[in-house]
Amino acid sequence: MINIQILSKSYFLNCFNLIKNETGDLELFKNIGWSYSQFEKQFLLDCNLAIGLFENKNLVSFIVGNLITIENITEYEILIIYVNKQKRRLGYASQLLENMEIILKLRQLKKIYLEVAANNKIAMSLYEDKGYLKTGIRKKYYKIKDKKIDAFLFEKNINDKI
Repeated sequence: MINIQILSKSYFLNCFNLIKNETGDLELFKNIGWSYSQFEKQFLLDCNLAIGLFENKNLVSFIVGNLITIENITEYEILIIYVNKQKRRLGYASQLLENMEIILKLRQLKKIYLEVAANNKIAMSLYEDKGYLKTGIRKKYYKIKDKKIDAFLFEKNINDKI
């Protein structure tokens, strides 16, 4: 059975361990600044909003991000979308994105932002399929395996009626 729910602060360890248990993924996340302590700090932030997808009560995928308020307008920035390697290509990332949109619309937010490494073609295809538009680039933003990679910026307006 699949269940999607908002993750409380205590779930930081579950999210970290999900990545830690996948060969190579922990190294990748550490290279872009997501250590154990960063996960813990993120989940303790008041602006943190994370949801998880559970399969038979086991966390298999999650989104972590920040609610950002500028001039009385609150928007959401996705920091991480992660799906367990054995569960990829089952539509879990799509389900998480769709559920996050519903949550944000209920909170009357208007826009979602994210960035993705330019070499992550699968993720970019997902975002484009879900209606995200590429709006910019950060040159040599990521350092992955001692190589500088550009980051593409994406955003999506979600101000339509539910």
